Amino acid sequence: MAIKSFTRSTIENNIFYRSMLAGNEAFSPSDEDILAEEVLTGSQASVTFSSLGDYATAGYQHLQIRTTARSDRADTNSRLFLRFNSDSGANYFSHELVGTGSSVFSAYINSYDGSYNTGIVNIHTTPASSAATNVFGACVYDILDPFETTKYTTTRFFGGQAQSHNRVALVSGTWANTDALTSITITDIHGNLISGSRFTLIGLK
Repeated sequence: MAIKSFTRSTIENNIFYRSMLAGNEAFSPSDEDILAEEVLTGSQASVTFSSLGDYATAGYQHLQIRTTARSDRADTNSRLFLRFNSDSGANYFSHELVGTGSSVFSAYINSYDGSYNTGIVNIHTTPASSAATNVFGACVYDILDPFETTKYTTTRFFGGQAQSHNRVALVSGTWANTDALTSITITDIHGNLISGSRFTLIGLK
């Protein structure tokens, strides 16, 4: 059945279109490409994506990291740091909102332990060795405008884990530096990331 566009048609010209776009401009979503991926075959403390400047010249405006991870820490959960350009200084600021299924809490992450402002924290969403077998935490990090040099780099994070230590978390973060990103390192604060953990870097234009 022909579709009539009210934006282009009148009773006089009686133009009909056979597309749901009905004569309007097509919607074109942002290009999204997998830039790099690492799947661990053994335990290691961190994963680094480097040479990020190459993606800036290729026209990518934002970066995203998708992870499924588990730690060997002797606990039900662990935390991951997100660090930029190997900066381990106190230049990171984060806020979190966490739900456990029975309660909700929020925090300004810098406020309770000064060591935590040396990276943007993925809080309690990575299962560890005491968690149920084969449970991995799923996380998505968005790094917005990582190549802009007139403002601080801003991040947002959403992730969680189920079963032994139920958590779902939303975290906002800022790296107080105007340098363009050249590397991103994800580090297990309390232990090592185990075999099977996957880290995928995605670029968005």
